[in-house]
Amino acid sequence: IDQLVEEGALHPNCGKIFRISIGDKRTQPIRLFQHQQEALSKAAADESYIVTTGTGSGKSLTFFIPIVDRILREKALDGASRTRAIIIYPMNALANSQLEEVRKFLDNLGADQRMLTVERYTGQEDTSVRQRIAANPPDILLTNFMMLELILTRYEEVDRQVVSNCAGLKFLVLDELHTYR
Repeated sequence: IDQLVEEGALHPNCGKIFRISIGDKRTQPIRLFQHQQEALSKAAADESYIVTTGTGSGKSLTFFIPIVDRILREKALDGASRTRAIIIYPMNALANSQLEEVRKFLDNLGADQRMLTVERYTGQEDTSVRQRIAANPPDILLTNFMMLELILTRYEEVDRQVVSNCAGLKFLVLDELHTYR
């Protein structure tokens, strides 16, 4: 990660975000596997891509790193508040665990962690949370395929606003594609 930041291939804050703990409050930059580097290259070229790899191989980073990089770059030019990426999971358990993982990375920003926002919108949220998300669109929205279908087809004002906040969407990720029916 640090090398890609140094080369200008990643936004400087990616070097702060994508680090792992090595104990005693120390961190080190993530070292990327080949499939992760190839995904970054595809994303940088604005190409769609599919990643097929085993469990625990860092698949999520193949989309989170390019998403975070793009959002940070775009917000530096256009600070408009809108949802720039939607990540769709087949079930809430995956959305919940990924939200925790992403927030761990964002914690590396310390006081600056609000420079990039991530929210879950899966049907587990109460009305006040849904309204907050509609009024303050997160940069990244984690959802499931059932909820995405609902917000695209029902006419509740809060859902209409969530959809409107996605104008100019840059990333649409289908995680665990093989599990969808």
